[in-house]
Order: sequence, then C-alpha cells, then structure tokens
Amino acid sequence: MADKGKRKFEEETGVNTERNVVDDYDSDHEMYVGKSRMSRENRNAYWRQVDESQGFDITLDLDLGASIVAPIVPIRHNKNGPTYSEISRLAIATYNSENNTRYEFVENLTVTASLAAGYWCRNTFLARDSDAPNNVKTFQALGFWGICGERDIRFCRLKKTSSGQGKPFNTFVTYVIRCLYMPPVYAP
Repeated sequence: MADKGKRKFEEETGVNTERNVVDDYDSDHEMYVGKSRMSRENRNAYWRQVDESQGFDITLDLDLGASIVAPIVPIRHNKNGPTYSEISRLAIATYNSENNTRYEFVENLTVTASLAAGYWCRNTFLARDSDAPNNVKTFQALGFWGICGERDIRFCRLKKTSSGQGKPFNTFVTYVIRCLYMPPVYAP
C-alpha cells in the first residue's frame, strides 16, 4: 500500500527518488515505455510545442536514456532521406500548381512524423523560386506516405511567422490527440 502512495506522489509531482526509473510500474502507457518516464516538465514542453507549431516544430531534447514515444515525433537523423524529401517535392509541386509559381525543393529543415497506416509527415523545408534563384522561402507541408506507397499532400503553405499571441488554428485536433494519448491528471 505504501508503494502505491509513493508511486501516486511521484506521478503527481514528477519527482522520482529512483532516478526516473520505475521498476514495478505496470502501465502500458506510451509515456512509460522502456521504464524511463518522461517528466511532467518535458510532457508540458512537448504539448506546448505541438500547440504552438501545429506539430511542425518540436525541438524537445531529452536527457540521455529517456525516450519520447508520443503522437508526433521529431525526425532528426534522416530528415533529408528519400521518403521525407519526396513528400516535400510533391508538396511544393502541389503549391506551384495551386498558386501558379515555380518553386523548387532545396532541403528539409525539420520533419516530424506520426504513424497511422503509414507516415503523416509535417515537413518544414526551403524552396527556391526558379525565376529568381536568390529568392528562397520556407514552406510547411502536411503529407501522407501510406504503407502501400500511396502519397497524399493535404496542404503546402509558406511558413507562418509566430506572433506569440492567440491559439493556433488546429487547437481542437491537438486537444483530441492529447485526450487520447495522455492519462488524466487529478489535482489534489
């Protein structure tokens, strides 16, 4: 019984006297995968970044040994790999056809992804205007690469500049994702 009270206290306060390793916790919740728990501070920072950037700019750095298994994860080491670059190329082609422009993909700056019968990719990338080579702009695109190879671009837009005010356009979707993936937190 004392262990339950200690575990509840640690969960509510984010304090763990055993170096953030929970040996006897039996939850299958993704925030406890690998017995290394994401701290409350990191979870709050993660959700703040998802809210503010609509999932495009997640820059959370975790301590060595901790992992992030969450709905939207940053892709750091292969962001210019063939899959993610292809999504950006298709996205800029879609943008060009909708806006009568001639931008060419240069490189991905950031990529975040979520799994759902494939990858939902949120790419932030540079594209150069072929009519004015010095005109390089930053774009954001949401694209899908399915497990059967199908590709779908939901949108491609110029990157929004952050005003630091107000809620993002997509707050309801973020709220639903948070409800599905986050355990309830009860105030004492």
